[in-house]
Amino acid sequence: MVFRSKMFKLLVLAGLVFNLTACGTAEKQTTEAPVSTPAPEISAEAEQAELEWDIQPPLGIVKGDYYSIEERFRQGHLGILEIVKQDDKLVYIEFNEMTRPNYYERYFQNVPKRLSEYNFSMGDKKGAAWVQSVVAVEKQMIEEQRVTGEFDTISGASNSVNQSMIPLAEKLAPLLDQPSAKKYYSIAEKLGGGLTGFVQVVIENGKITSVRYDEIFANTPEEIEDPALKAFYRQSKYESVEYQEPSRIGFNIQMDALNAKVVETQDLLDLNGLPSTDESGDYASSGFTIRNTAWDNYLKLAGTLLEEIKKDGALN
Repeated sequence: MVFRSKMFKLLVLAGLVFNLTACGTAEKQTTEAPVSTPAPEISAEAEQAELEWDIQPPLGIVKGDYYSIEERFRQGHLGILEIVKQDDKLVYIEFNEMTRPNYYERYFQNVPKRLSEYNFSMGDKKGAAWVQSVVAVEKQMIEEQRVTGEFDTISGASNSVNQSMIPLAEKLAPLLDQPSAKKYYSIAEKLGGGLTGFVQVVIENGKITSVRYDEIFANTPEEIEDPALKAFYRQSKYESVEYQEPSRIGFNIQMDALNAKVVETQDLLDLNGLPSTDESGDYASSGFTIRNTAWDNYLKLAGTLLEEIKKDGALN
């Protein structure tokens, strides 16, 4: 009887262990979450590739009839479209936009979008940069020799194209069949170190009505030699908000002064009296400036362009 009692207890104990083990296994199976496959990571290289664009101007000389229009749209942004046509062929198209004066981010109030930090800020927030759709449509217009109709844009960066660039092009389109009283001349040349110099001159009825000079940074940081300037890739000295001009007067201020002087004197090569053309001033009393190296780059390019202008007899 004792043996049978012990056997019975052992059998009961074994049954309890089996049941507890089974319950534990079942509980483990029901409470453990299935192992999921991790989502693929997007590499920095892939993100960078999605935000690539070519902002460099056409090298050499471009000239032809000049057509332009600008209008404010959507709360006050200013759209500016320029078209150059030579021998019945579209040879240059550029669209730019100034942010509205009351833009919600003070940093970008009244800032040109094409060659400034704006594109990188927008790219970080939306995954697409304003300029990507703009240069894509400009390229299509040149390749297809038309400025109206449907164009392919970049998702997330098409508002300005649809609300300003294309409507402005539609307004200019009827004028393109007739010669323009305004003539356009430009020259772009690589300066070395990852910079491209770009001079643009507009002439109307034999008189210079505007001259613009800018130095544009290369499309990639690797192409820019000066480590301090690598951050400004795909931007320009004139349009960048953060670029610090070593001659201690804003690059944009200097070039605006150049435009005003040339329009007044009709002399592309006279820099007399312009800011930062010489070392001057005492820092403590009136500020200190040095000669801006851009002036020598400008004189070289403007001199070459002036020869072309004179050859065509475009000036009175």
